[in-house]
Amino acid sequence: MSTALLGGIIFVVVFAGIILLHELGHFTAARLLNIEVEEFSIGFPPRLIRLWRGKGSILIGKERLVLPINFDLPFDHKVSLHRPVNAVAASVRGRLVLRSIEFAATEDGQLRPNLISKQEPALVAPVGDKSKSKTNSVEPGEIRVSGILNEVRPGTEFTLNWIPLGGYNKLKGEDNPDAPGGLAAANPWKRIAVLLGGASMNLLTAVVVYTFFFSQIGIPDSHTAVIASVDSPSPAEQAGLQVGDVVLAAGGSPVNGYSRLTEITHNYLGLPLPLVILRDGKPLEITVTPRSVYPSDQGPMGVSIGQPLLPVKSWFETIPASFSATGQDINSLLALPGRIIAGTISPQAAQIGGPRSVWNLFQQAVARDVSSRQTASTSGTSTRPTNYTLLTIISLTVTVAVANLLPIPALDGGRIFMTLIEIILRRRIPAKYQMMINGIGFIILITLLGFFYIKDIISPVNFTLP
Repeated sequence: MSTALLGGIIFVVVFAGIILLHELGHFTAARLLNIEVEEFSIGFPPRLIRLWRGKGSILIGKERLVLPINFDLPFDHKVSLHRPVNAVAASVRGRLVLRSIEFAATEDGQLRPNLISKQEPALVAPVGDKSKSKTNSVEPGEIRVSGILNEVRPGTEFTLNWIPLGGYNKLKGEDNPDAPGGLAAANPWKRIAVLLGGASMNLLTAVVVYTFFFSQIGIPDSHTAVIASVDSPSPAEQAGLQVGDVVLAAGGSPVNGYSRLTEITHNYLGLPLPLVILRDGKPLEITVTPRSVYPSDQGPMGVSIGQPLLPVKSWFETIPASFSATGQDINSLLALPGRIIAGTISPQAAQIGGPRSVWNLFQQAVARDVSSRQTASTSGTSTRPTNYTLLTIISLTVTVAVANLLPIPALDGGRIFMTLIEIILRRRIPAKYQMMINGIGFIILITLLGFFYIKDIISPVNFTLP
């Protein structure tokens, strides 16, 4: 298989996986907060097959009964609330599990029976003193429950659809605050937690991928800045900086990492910057003048800064570094607008590629990784293979998470913003206005994305790996 085809396949799988994990984050948060999820789907419609329906519950009077897996109610629960029902249930591990149910039909007022196949473990004795009121023993281990149907939670449908691109959640009452157990009816802090669940899952994925990456190469020493490459021509080359030089101080201040050196460098644009470096175990003083204007693929000094790698003794050692690296990626994305305004980075260098650009990047990353592994295996050298594919996956994952939290209507960030306004004002924004804002925002967003994607197809961003 060609590396170009392999890169394209990996891009599609990764992109679909990022969307699916995002939706899984919303689903997990909703379930933990007892907000009903009507459907969790892998892929987009049309539907291919229903995989299963999870356990649900119904409330008859004040008695809650569990619905078994894959049980479909014999009536439309959305229009059947507050009608009388008769049910037969079994006590299983202290819970009432529905066995059969009959309800009053609208047309003739007669009870319509429906039997549920027994899918639960062996039954135990009837529930103690519950038989004194609404319940009467039917068979050993079974009881009858009669009363008004006050609540129905039919259980989540898990489905598989034809279009294999990510997935989606169908949350109950997403825009309807009158739907009990739904998202819009929940406490505003719960709604924010559910909305944050998607991006949180993406960021957690980035952390996990970072742990795998660091376990392969070692943990970066974030307190040390090393010259990883020197561009030609550049101020660094003219000053005599070399690959492997450790920068101890800059401008009279200690350098305790990449970010500190970058900060000091941008404070000396166009000015002589004295450096103290460590080369072959000996300290040296070098003066370099960072450029105010520099190529889009270079920095002010014309160097790339690296960090020495510390050996990993156990997988757990990589976890703090993985969280730190993910945080740095988030900070770098959020700082882009400010850096563009300040002129420390050109708009061309800060471009975020669309689907075609990212597709090309994945192909380039996979090609470089495959080539480096072939070279390492055939030459027998100790040269480390590259891991550009993992880094590209992390970058795409973090970018999707951060972009989704921007306060733009129709995105999770826009919904969170409106919920925060509700908390501050202690008054809910009417649902019709929220739907109108999200609808208009969605149309504008789709229009801008369409323009952006067409531009990306015609003129993709050219990413160049080091």
